[in-house]
Amino acid sequence: MDFIKIDNYEIATDRSYLTSHEWVKELPDGTWMMGISDYAQKMLREISYVQFEDVNEDFDAKDVIVVVEALKATGDIYAPFDCTLIEVNEVLEDSPELVTDSPYEKGYLIKIKPRSDDRSSLLSPQKYADLVTDELAEF
Repeated sequence: MDFIKIDNYEIATDRSYLTSHEWVKELPDGTWMMGISDYAQKMLREISYVQFEDVNEDFDAKDVIVVVEALKATGDIYAPFDCTLIEVNEVLEDSPELVTDSPYEKGYLIKIKPRSDDRSSLLSPQKYADLVTDELAEF
């Protein structure tokens, strides 16, 4: 897997991103994996719990689809587009630290199936890298 590196943050180049620091990756069967970026997991720090919504439930873009709890913060994860939740990463129920240890692989959150063709909210890896760079400059 190739990365764009910004400070100590890695941005995987084989997926798209959202301004709210989630990633999505289209799979060959037309479903999409979703997780949080390396930047997001490092900002949240130690992930202690992941709460999933029900599989086979439909979500509209920007509906809360997952809640990630860290020691000092809670982060809502929003549907990137109209979709159906088709799978949750059940391993995270017992091992939520995988989100921190492997945000782009073993720590993925869910798989979704699109219900529309609108992908206007997605950023390329380079545009997401620019967003992270801008946010870091504000600190």
